[in-house]
Amino acid sequence: MKKITTTIIGCLALTTFAYAQQKKPFVLNGTVTGQPDGKLYISYEDVADNRKFDSLTVKNGSFTLKGEIAGAAVAYVRSANREDSPATFVLMPGTQQFTAAGDKLSLGIVTGNNANEGVLELQQEKASIQQKYQSKLDSMRNEKDHEAAAAIRERLAPFFEGNDQADYHYFRKYPTSVLTAYLLRFHVADLSLEALQGYYDKLGATTQKTSFAQYIADEIKQLRQGSPGSTAADFTAKDIAGKDLSLHDYKGKYVLLDFWASWCVPCRKGNPHLKTLYSRYQPKGWEIIGIADDDRNENAWKTAVAKDDLPWKHVRRGLDMSRLKNNPKDISLKYGIHSLPTKILINPEGVIIGRYGSEGDELDKKLKEIYGE
Repeated sequence: MKKITTTIIGCLALTTFAYAQQKKPFVLNGTVTGQPDGKLYISYEDVADNRKFDSLTVKNGSFTLKGEIAGAAVAYVRSANREDSPATFVLMPGTQQFTAAGDKLSLGIVTGNNANEGVLELQQEKASIQQKYQSKLDSMRNEKDHEAAAAIRERLAPFFEGNDQADYHYFRKYPTSVLTAYLLRFHVADLSLEALQGYYDKLGATTQKTSFAQYIADEIKQLRQGSPGSTAADFTAKDIAGKDLSLHDYKGKYVLLDFWASWCVPCRKGNPHLKTLYSRYQPKGWEIIGIADDDRNENAWKTAVAKDDLPWKHVRRGLDMSRLKNNPKDISLKYGIHSLPTKILINPEGVIIGRYGSEGDELDKKLKEIYGE
């Protein structure tokens, strides 16, 4: 499964929330052993959706940063080498101290506020996981060929799963933490609707008022709209031949919405099996609409459809980089799509009866149930 991370981050960057809290000053004093002089870089985002990027001048192993934030903020401190893991911590109004070794920033600690309980343990667990897979990570970063790099990424699935599990452990142990709400946004694609709702419910009233939690609430709403039991959202888009295609034209048929992309390796690997299903069930009235996340590369979309010889109808999602959050033409937003492939099965009455995150037996079983073979 491929997360659409660039889209998620973009949506976060363009979303605003009404978290009314006055900004208050903070001071961050830093001590970095092993780095007497040089530059570090900090980014932080507070609970009212204010973001700041800044540089830190380290002199004689120390730095001081002053600014203003509206309540808690999640901060990253990194070196000039962006491949190094950054320090992650919660910044609060008032004065606090950051202490780290220059070659192990990710294991830095913050004292002077009470918002960082458990953060060091989380960073230590992730550092251990990274060390185990460092050689493969280096290979992926150094690989120039896009498809070869994607193949390496597929083999790194245990690394990504380990990091996910580290976050989930933190979420369970510190359910009301601001960091839990912040990180939870990046797991929308990994979690079931029920699990996501469960974590959100446990955030508590105060944390639920943050912009981080409001994003999760919005995502839960969209996921419900694209989950079994909901009426499928209608859409109209230009198909690959330039003609209008509307979902309501398929009323009275079972139809599968296949969310994919030309650049999505798992999607492309699953196409032969999907073609087998189509040849078996299309004569019985089953239809597929391919919805590609290729709005920025029309040629790649058309080439992939032709190369994979996909016989069903095709449209693109309708992504608009200037309207990542509130775009009524974006089909993926209507269905809460954050990972590829995702397949949504709709019955003749226009109700969603299945949502599938990967190639496997569940869709096959459902089609056999419907068509009796």
